[in-house]
Amino acid sequence: MSTPTPKPKPKKPYHIKRADLHLEEYKKERSDRSPQVLFHRALNALKTSRQFHFYVGLQLLASISGYGQVMLAVGLLWAMIANTGKRKEGEMSAYSLFNEGFEAIEGSTDMEVLERELRVRGA
Repeated sequence: MSTPTPKPKPKKPYHIKRADLHLEEYKKERSDRSPQVLFHRALNALKTSRQFHFYVGLQLLASISGYGQVMLAVGLLWAMIANTGKRKEGEMSAYSLFNEGFEAIEGSTDMEVLERELRVRGA
């Protein structure tokens, strides 16, 4: 009786080296996104923010004078406007209203396309 010879393992069509994976960078990136790290970053940003300190001072003055709710609404609007990002050169908004010439982005549905689709289905 002869013993069967073991089949050689098939080689993969690619060979990835461990050094090419950049595992240390990946681990650091993952740890930078942990909730504890993000919370401490946000807390430090609030501690050092002059805008936030200015707002808290105004909020205290407004609440003492009876306009605390108005100042809260103004503060929320101010925060939304201050944290709205700027688009890069050539980048289009998802809302065609804010693009030059009201140009829609690729893949958005406009009424003309929708009407054509409905007419084709109905026929």
